[in-house]
Amino acid sequence: MKTVLLKIYFTLIASLATLGVGAQSVDFNSEHIQIRFDSNFNRDINWLDAEGNRLTYFDPEIQEGIVVNGRLYKSFKIDRDRVVRKSVDHSEFGKCVQMVLSGIYTDQDLSLQKTTTILFPKDFNNSAIFETSYRNLGNQKIRIDTVYSQRVALKSNESLAVEKGKYNLVSFQGGVNEWGSDYAVIGLEPGFSQDNSQGMHPTAKGEIIGGGMPFIDVWGKNMGVALAHLGKQPEWVSLPVRMDVDNTVDMGITEIPEERLGLKKWLSSNEVYTTVMTTVIFHKLDYYNALNTYGNLLRKRGVNIPRSSPEAAYEPYWKSWGFELDFTLDEIYGILPELKDMGIKVANLDDGWFDYYGDWEVNKAIGKFPGGRQDMVKFVDRVHQEGFKTNLWWYPLGVSAESQLAKNHSEYLVMDEAGTYPVDVRGLYQLCPAYDPAMKHVENLVKRFVVDWDYDGLYSDTRGLSAVPPCFNVVHDHATPLESFQRVPKVFEVIKSTLDKYKKHSIHEVCICAVPHSPYNMPYYDIANASDPINSLQTRRRIKVEKAIHGPAYAVGDCYQVPEDEWSGFSVPQDFESAMGTGAQVTTFYTDLDLEQQMDWKRWVKEYNEKKLSSATYTNLYDIAFDRPEVHVVEKEGQLFYGLYADLWSKVDSIELRGLRKGVNYEVYDYANNRKMANVHGDSPYINIGFRDHLLIQVVPENK
Repeated sequence: MKTVLLKIYFTLIASLATLGVGAQSVDFNSEHIQIRFDSNFNRDINWLDAEGNRLTYFDPEIQEGIVVNGRLYKSFKIDRDRVVRKSVDHSEFGKCVQMVLSGIYTDQDLSLQKTTTILFPKDFNNSAIFETSYRNLGNQKIRIDTVYSQRVALKSNESLAVEKGKYNLVSFQGGVNEWGSDYAVIGLEPGFSQDNSQGMHPTAKGEIIGGGMPFIDVWGKNMGVALAHLGKQPEWVSLPVRMDVDNTVDMGITEIPEERLGLKKWLSSNEVYTTVMTTVIFHKLDYYNALNTYGNLLRKRGVNIPRSSPEAAYEPYWKSWGFELDFTLDEIYGILPELKDMGIKVANLDDGWFDYYGDWEVNKAIGKFPGGRQDMVKFVDRVHQEGFKTNLWWYPLGVSAESQLAKNHSEYLVMDEAGTYPVDVRGLYQLCPAYDPAMKHVENLVKRFVVDWDYDGLYSDTRGLSAVPPCFNVVHDHATPLESFQRVPKVFEVIKSTLDKYKKHSIHEVCICAVPHSPYNMPYYDIANASDPINSLQTRRRIKVEKAIHGPAYAVGDCYQVPEDEWSGFSVPQDFESAMGTGAQVTTFYTDLDLEQQMDWKRWVKEYNEKKLSSATYTNLYDIAFDRPEVHVVEKEGQLFYGLYADLWSKVDSIELRGLRKGVNYEVYDYANNRKMANVHGDSPYINIGFRDHLLIQVVPENK
């Protein structure tokens, strides 16, 4: 009854607000979201939660605004007579309720008009979409220093955490940071600050890098709020998240229009500056639901992120990286019979096969390809004859200074303002994605790999694929230097279109080492891996990220199963249980297994091939940050597969099996150990069992 009364109350409040009750505010509401502006354009946004949960709150200091001539302007007198609220059929988002409101700031130095358009899309009832413009109404040209295009204040109503390592609020941070840093679940505490710059910036260790995912999310036990920009291409923006000493979180989207990059820095009289399109997304549980909404909003704008992968993308594979750069072909040939016996039929050639980045000619060292290209053709043919597919590792943008490409076609390269060629973390130059001859070179390379050499697909890799610097190469005739940065997705598009043209059923996998994948590149590849996590927890979190933004059945590599005695601290040691329990693609790069290890590998690959959980439906029922134990659920043909993870779980503590249907009896199997555990009823979906590290269970309706 209490819940019903609260729902009636919120509905009444929303209805009254929509009618403009209250002389000091302008209100705009959907079924679930209330936005209220005071007379000075200060905004309060809130999820209308029947249980009374609230994470956002009103803070007049944490507001959208613009810094002009060194001064912040965020108070604009709203013109109440020009507020427009109407239903629209939006060209991208479909049926929406739209609100447009304007305000004026005027003094002796400045006259500025702010206009904000807000959309509540019918198909996205947890989201509000914003776009704001600023018009110079004065007679003097003005300088824009910073624009706060989105800004939200948050504060948890939970009591402050006192246990070390426990947080009331956690976050997803889509920016690029050091190798090994988590980005999917980061606890917030006073003093925390991260800019999540999408433009090129130095990390703490001095690496110049950019890109990532223009998405941030902060959530607690009861609800979360995510922000993202909805541009159709990468944008030079930041998405800062900060927690003050009073536990207030300030999160937003910030634009700094740098004149050297061709961004609009000055406004003449009557000129307009328009912010990037942004969205505020409310959600329950962790980042999964918000990321899923974000991906669908981008699809509406034409960023066609695939929801699933071709069947061949789910095949388990081995790659030669275990032998590292000094592999020999005999080592690869020697391992193929063992791979076939355990059920792996894809064997990929990794780094170390070429001479120089950019040229991508074969390495003629003894034991590799001393006969040049013809030896590469023989290698691929031999692997095919052994019954395997094979894909080739490369870094599409990288160019060695010693390469023939750098010497003979330096015009293909990104150039900085000083006329030199900036280098990435590998010390390599980079091709300019906005220069057609450079992209023609990429196309020709792909054709060489899959036509001349007959590879079945490609594995594109390294952190340098995340972004390239602005390009000032005059030969390229860029409209602005930012074209190189914004057209990085073109590289992936060229690869995909060339693969589709010459090798129709080829597979393209992408790893952006330790970096969140960019949604703008996602339309052009078939497998996204977990991007070099350094432990199993990161692996599972990142797999969930990719399943969220792509689709619950998309192919996500686990990155990778390595025997503990071969593990060097790079990537993740053996943990088939994390791959199976999250619905990931099982992959490996071992070099030598003893008899016991062979049996273990064979058993897990067989389990993977039979259950096919990597192409089943990931189902978001648990919060990866707050629910204990950590649980992932994959659904297939009416059966639920649960992956449970904890250092040590006591049988005294019940585990709720969410997702079971009321009135149905289920049988519970520990499929990792081939044993029946218990029966459970959908009306009381709890089991009591202790485990260490992991537990994989299959829950089957009794009638099946």
